[in-house]
Amino acid sequence: MFIERKLFIIFYFKCILLTSIAFFPAYAVEDEPGHDLDAIDSAARSFDPKNIKTISLSVIENPPVIDGELKDAFWAKSEVLKLTMELYPERFGKAVVDTDVLIGTTSTHVYFAFNAYDPDVSKLRTAIRERDGIKNDDYISVVIDPTGNLRRKYEFRVNPSGSISDILQNTISDRYIYDWDTEWQAAAKITPTGYLVEIAIPIDSLKQPKANINEKNTWMLILKRSYPRNISRTMGGVYIIHPPNIAELQAKQLAEKSDEPFEEFFQQKKTFNLKGYAIRHPNQKRKFGEQFKQVADQDSFNVGFDTSLTIASATKLSITVNPNFTEVEADIIRDSINNPFNVFQPEKRSFFQESMEQYSTLLPLVYTRNLIEPSFGASFSHEGIQASGNVLWVKDLQTTLVMPDNLGSEKVELTDFSNETAAFRYITANKGSAYGVLATSRSGNSYQNTLISTDGLINLGIDDKLRYQLAYSKSNYTTLFAEDLCNDNGCTEIPPEQECLLGECATNTSVLRADANRTLEDHALQIKYKHTGQKTLFWANYFDVGADFRADLGFVKRVDYKLYNIAYGRNWYFQTFKQDEGKSRGRAYLVLSALNSQKGEKIERSADIWAEFRGSYQTVFRPGIRIKERAVNRINQASLALGDNAPLFDERYLQWYFETSPFSPLTVGLDGRVGDIADADNLVLGTMYEFKPRVKFIYQDIQVELSHVYRDYQLDKKMLYLENFSTFIIKHRSSKGTSNRLLIKYDSTKRDTQRFLGNEPAFERDVEIEFTHTRKLTKQLNLLLGAKITKTHNATYDQIYTNQREIYLRLNYVFEKAYF
Repeated sequence: MFIERKLFIIFYFKCILLTSIAFFPAYAVEDEPGHDLDAIDSAARSFDPKNIKTISLSVIENPPVIDGELKDAFWAKSEVLKLTMELYPERFGKAVVDTDVLIGTTSTHVYFAFNAYDPDVSKLRTAIRERDGIKNDDYISVVIDPTGNLRRKYEFRVNPSGSISDILQNTISDRYIYDWDTEWQAAAKITPTGYLVEIAIPIDSLKQPKANINEKNTWMLILKRSYPRNISRTMGGVYIIHPPNIAELQAKQLAEKSDEPFEEFFQQKKTFNLKGYAIRHPNQKRKFGEQFKQVADQDSFNVGFDTSLTIASATKLSITVNPNFTEVEADIIRDSINNPFNVFQPEKRSFFQESMEQYSTLLPLVYTRNLIEPSFGASFSHEGIQASGNVLWVKDLQTTLVMPDNLGSEKVELTDFSNETAAFRYITANKGSAYGVLATSRSGNSYQNTLISTDGLINLGIDDKLRYQLAYSKSNYTTLFAEDLCNDNGCTEIPPEQECLLGECATNTSVLRADANRTLEDHALQIKYKHTGQKTLFWANYFDVGADFRADLGFVKRVDYKLYNIAYGRNWYFQTFKQDEGKSRGRAYLVLSALNSQKGEKIERSADIWAEFRGSYQTVFRPGIRIKERAVNRINQASLALGDNAPLFDERYLQWYFETSPFSPLTVGLDGRVGDIADADNLVLGTMYEFKPRVKFIYQDIQVELSHVYRDYQLDKKMLYLENFSTFIIKHRSSKGTSNRLLIKYDSTKRDTQRFLGNEPAFERDVEIEFTHTRKLTKQLNLLLGAKITKTHNATYDQIYTNQREIYLRLNYVFEKAYF
C-alpha cells in the first residue's frame, strides 16, 4: 500500500507540473516563452511520500471576512501547514523564506490563509494589476485537482497587493489556459515582516464531483509561493485533502429534528445565479464625406443576462441571452500584413469563457469567438470522478468562420446569415491516461458543417506522454460563403481566366476551398509525443489534415497538409553572478520540420537552432536561427495546385525574444526578426527588419505600458512596405474595485504601390483613443463607462477624418441564491 501510494504521488506531481511547462507548437516557436518548471518536474521523480500530509477537513461555522487581516476566529480552528521545501531551482532543498498556510472549509467554500514572511519587504515585486497579470510578481498559489484523476487542475494566484490570477491546467489537450476565469475572492496586506493573503474559493467553482452517503471526495492540493529576486525561486508542498460531505452533514442535521432516517434528507445543494446587464452603446461609423450612422449589426441599446443553476458543484445548467462584446478589451494584437493566416483572439464573454476549457483539444475545434451575435445559448455540464460531459447549443444571428488553405486562411463574415451551433464533449480519465469524444455542428439556410473527433492522452511514464486526436468532418456550403471571400464582387458568377494571376484576380484559393457544388468530407489526425526530463527534452509530432476537412466552429486555419516535426534539446543549470544566490537555466535545442500537401507537393522544409537563458534579474533571452525553404502563395489564384504554381523561397533569418526586470517597477523587452523572409502578397523574397520594443512601469496603483512594432520590408534594398503599430496604456486600479484605463493606438502602413501587387493604398493610418471606467457600485452592481474615437487618414482621401465614434454605458447586476 505504501509503495502504491508513493508511485501515485510521484506520478501525480509529475503530471501536474508537466502541464506548466512551456508548450512548443508543432512547427514554430511561440513569441513569448512560457514559464518553465523543468527543475520542479524532474525533482518529483524522487519525491518522498513522507512529506505528503493527508488532511480531513470538517465544516467550520462563521466564515472569515476576506480582508487580508487573518484576525477571524475561523482561522484558529483551521489546519496549519508550513511550506518548508524549495522546489526550484534547488530540488527539495530548504526553503529560503518561511511561509505558513491555514486551510478550512464551510458548507459552501474552502478558505486559505498565507503568512508569507520576507526579510526585506522593500524588494517585493507587486502592484495592483489586471486579472492574470501577476506571473512575474511575488505571489502565493493554490492548485486543486478536485477529482484526483488528472483531467484538469485549477490554480489560484494572489500577489501581495491582492491582484489575482486563475489558470486552468487541461492535461488532455496539454494547455495552460490563462483566459479561464471563475468566481472566487482574495485579499492581501503587506506587513513589516512580509505579507498576508486570504482566499475564499466557492466549492461550486471547483466542480467537485457528487459524493454519496458515507463517501468523501479526494483532492490533490499543491501550495506554492513564488519568490522572484535576482533568481526566481518557488517554495511549495503537496497534500491529499478529504473535504467534508456537505450534503450528508446537512441531512444529519435535518434528521435530528425528525423521526425519519437521515437518508431521507440527503439532497445536494443547489445554487441559482443571475447576471443581468443593460447597455447603451451608440457605435457610429461613416465613410469619407458621408454622415455618421449606427453600425448596422449592433443595436444602440441592448439588454441580456447569463443565468445558471448549479447542483452539488458538479452539475450545471447555464443560459445566456444576448451576451455582448463590451467585455472584450480593445487592445488586441494586430499582426503583420505579411502573415497570411488569421490571428487567434481571446474570449472574454463569461458564458463562453466558462465553457471554453471543457472543449479544449489538440486541434482547436471549438473557438467561441466565431459566435459573433448569439441571441440565445444554453450549456449543460456534469463532472464525475472518472468522467465528465458537456453540451452547448447557441443560436447565432451572424455566421463567421475561418476558411483554411495550406498556405493561408481567410475569415467568412456573413452578417445576415443566422445559424444554430451545437457541441458535445465527453472525457474519461484513469491512472494518468485520458480519452475523449467531441462533436460539433453548425447549420442554417442550406449550410451544414458537422464534425466528430476522438482524442486521448496515453501515459508512457513520468517523463513521457503521447497525445493524439482523430477527427472527421462533413460540410455543405452555399455560394454566399465563396462570394464573401471574393477579391471583387461577383467572382463566383463569372468563371475565372485559366491564368488568374495574383494581384489581378477576382477569385482566390479561399473561394475554391468554399466549394458550394459538392459535399466536402475529410479527416484530421494529430499525434504528439513529448519527453521532458531533467537534462533533456524531445518531441516528435505528426499531423495529417485532409484537403476537405473543415472545423467551422473551431480555429483550424490550415488544411491539406502532412507535417513531420522533431526536436531535441538539453538543459544546464548554473550560477550566473555571485549575488544571485541561486542557479539560472540555459537551454539549447534543434527543431526540424517537413510540410507537404496531401498530394506530396513541398510546402516547407525548416531547421531551427535555439538557445535560451532564464535567470538573473528576471531575464529571459532566447535567440534563434531559422532556415526555411517555404512556399507562401500561388501564382495562379484559380488553381489549388502547388509545385511550379507556388515557388519555394529560401528564408534565412535571426529571431529573438528578450525581457528583463532589473528592479520591481520596471520591465523592458525587445523582440525581433532580421533576415530574408518571403512575402505572401507579392511572391518575392525580401529582407525583413522587425523590432518590438516594450516598456512596463508600475508605481503604486498606476501602471504604464508602451509598446511598438516596427517592420521594414525591403526588396532590392528599397522599401516595399513599412509598418508601425504602437500602443500606449495607462491604468489606474484601486483596491476598492474602481479602475480607469486610457488606451491610445497608432497604426500606419506605407507601401510602394509601383511594386506592390493588387490595388492597395500607398499609405493608411488609424489613430484610436479609448477611455474606460469601471466601478463596483455595490456588492451586486457594477458599472462600465467608456468612449472611443477613431481617426483615419489614407492615400485615397488625403485628409484626416473621424470614421468611428462610440460611447458605452453598461450596468451589470449579480444575484445568487443557494438552497438545499
